[in-house]
Amino acid sequence: MAKKRGPGSRRRQLQPEPNNSRLENRPNPANLYKIKPPKVYSSYPYSSYQAEEVGAFCTDQDRNVLNCSSDTFPRLKSDVKLPLDLNEGLEEFYNNKQEVDSNKLNYLPFWQRLLKWITLSDFDLSSVDFIARRGILKYIGYTLYDYHKSPWKFRVCKFQGKIYMYEPSPEQRSESMIEKDSRCKRYLYWGRQFEKTVTSSKEDMAGCYRMVGGNIGKYRVLLGAEVDAIRVTSHDNDGGDDIIIEEVLQGCPDCNRLKKYCNSSPSNATSTEFIEIKTCVKRQVKNKTSFGWLQSYLAGIETLVYGFRDGEGIVDQIAEYKVSEVPRTADWDAGAMFGLISGVLKWLYGQVDEGCSGELEYLGAHKHEIEFRKLSNEHFLPEWFASYVNLSKE
Repeated sequence: MAKKRGPGSRRRQLQPEPNNSRLENRPNPANLYKIKPPKVYSSYPYSSYQAEEVGAFCTDQDRNVLNCSSDTFPRLKSDVKLPLDLNEGLEEFYNNKQEVDSNKLNYLPFWQRLLKWITLSDFDLSSVDFIARRGILKYIGYTLYDYHKSPWKFRVCKFQGKIYMYEPSPEQRSESMIEKDSRCKRYLYWGRQFEKTVTSSKEDMAGCYRMVGGNIGKYRVLLGAEVDAIRVTSHDNDGGDDIIIEEVLQGCPDCNRLKKYCNSSPSNATSTEFIEIKTCVKRQVKNKTSFGWLQSYLAGIETLVYGFRDGEGIVDQIAEYKVSEVPRTADWDAGAMFGLISGVLKWLYGQVDEGCSGELEYLGAHKHEIEFRKLSNEHFLPEWFASYVNLSKE
């Protein structure tokens, strides 16, 4: 006797088969890092991270990497006259930009300049877990407080137990900003022009970089960071106030007091202060400091210098902020940003297989999650660097 079918049996039989291709394209939950509210990360002791300088390098106009010391970096001027018009040279700069950009095709990419410094200085990588540009960790941590929820994407690989991270084309971020909002064209130039105006540097120097190491959670990071300027001071041994040593370095035949420091030992008499330079409208500085602080703290920068401008690019005030003091009065949590960075690094290290590479992406407003996607069973490091690492292991 045939079994009687229930009323819903035919409906069940007619249901379509699941679309397997859609299921396959869905991210594996294990490959997603869900970003939690800031209060979840706030207990992280951010002061446990102390950036220690392990080296420095500069690049010439052809972007060749040259070992140098940080005392050759651009110096912050102490006699800037206000107001400053930051529009000077704007049109000429963008008219010449296409020719400049075509020359960049022959330059060594920034992330490879970090690798070049490692080989030139024969730096010991044995204790390092992550190698990256400072800006990559900055964007990860700032994700918590980025009002615009700006997306970002980085390439990642693991080689000899170390995670290497880089941004394929940092310049594209600036170009996309200009495309979305033409005002960004002026804002980016104003920032560049303000930095150029308030610093003095050698004409043949294209960029100066500090290499720092530090611990975030259980991992040791090696970061490369461009430095805007330094301020060198000489400490008066008789207990007087510190004096700016710029005149000393340029020669001071008419100043007996400064002459004394010309003959003193630099290692005992001087100290170097690293400086980050920004511009913004004064009323916006409170919203800008979380980004500037994290960028500075990661690289061991001591001072933030802001040029306060109006909507037409005229700077009428310059203010300084001690990086160590900024979090005390902020409405954002420094520990939370470092807590997110620590959480992402720990999660990411377990995602990347040895010798493989992939992509780390934050989709911004579309999805408040970070995704890792494996792209290749091979690393992306240049052969000259991979050979160097292999030889170092022998």
